[in-house]
Amino acid sequence: MKKLLAAVALAILALGHGLPAGAITATGDAAPDFTLSTLDGATSYTLSDLKGQVVYIDFWASWCGPCRKSFPEVQALQSEYKDRPFQVLALSLDRRAGDGLKFIQAQKSTLTALFDDGGAVANAYGVRSIPSMFIVGPDGKVAYSTVGFDPRAMPQIKSTIDGLLAQVEGGKGKGASADHGTADRATAERME
Repeated sequence: MKKLLAAVALAILALGHGLPAGAITATGDAAPDFTLSTLDGATSYTLSDLKGQVVYIDFWASWCGPCRKSFPEVQALQSEYKDRPFQVLALSLDRRAGDGLKFIQAQKSTLTALFDDGGAVANAYGVRSIPSMFIVGPDGKVAYSTVGFDPRAMPQIKSTIDGLLAQVEGGKGKGASADHGTADRATAERME
């Protein structure tokens, strides 16, 4: 019986927490548009309404250990870029919005936390495991994506954000990394 339970648990983990997935949204692809409500249901956000800004999309759940560990870093990004054309959208994949809301409130987070009820947006992005994040440029295209949480990736994430913000704020994006797709390729290799 223990072997059967272990096999079932391993199968669930291998399927990326049981999330259904479409094709992986890769660097250079148009970011799938969506409209979602905040966890408290008070406001709705539509990604295409944020065109012209840099948007950091974070797929997470309150029960996900790596997601919980990443939250301070994601919150720090929101704080660092708060006065710039930058927006974090934290998309909860919890089964109930209240679970995600309780976590956000306990963290005293100021992130814009949205409820991806049923995981339709995660599926549109090809999310197979969480945390997964995508940086969408001002043109509405994915500029960077990664799966999992590794604090060592933060310099590359910030470099990508800085380069995109330079484009938005009138620069020529010279601060942008020449290879935003590195994490994307690594992610694809892990998924195969």
